[in-house]
Amino acid sequence: NPEFTVTCPDGQSQCPDGNTCCKLASGQYGCCPLPNAVCCSDNIHCCPSGYTCDVSAGTCNKQGEHPLSLTKKTQAKPVENPEFTVTCPDGQSQCPDGNTCCKLASGQYGCCPLPNAVCCSDNIHCCPSGYTCDVSAGTCNKQGEHPLSLTKKTQAKPVE
Repeated sequence: NPEFTVTCPDGQSQCPDGNTCCKLASGQYGCCPLPNAVCCSDNIHCCPSGYTCDVSAGTCNKQGEHPLSLTKKTQAKPVENPEFTVTCPDGQSQCPDGNTCCKLASGQYGCCPLPNAVCCSDNIHCCPSGYTCDVSAGTCNKQGEHPLSLTKKTQAKPVE
């Protein structure tokens, strides 16, 4: 989700681009709709960068400037990457939705762009579900079907 690009220190919450993560009273993170904001001690409000919070007066103060009203934070949203919803067995890698995780020669996981795919022994290719890999012939075989070309895997991305 391109507008949620700020990941909070807990690694579990995200805020919209240009926001600052600030702790809420619950201990979870909220989003202050200001870049590099100052998080106020009440865990509810925030002030622009360079200002100090005056929670009792409800203002943000800066030497030589008119006080501003405190800005209220909003709830952060959970980290999610909707297109990368398949988590590989190592728990460290993810593949796009509808893909299958298969080990690469490096020992890391790659993504086969097929659901429930068969991972081939060469650690490079995969075949559709129900097919067998014939690595030497470069084909995927299924009884009574024409052979298909092997499908090449792509690198999985790290879980963020």
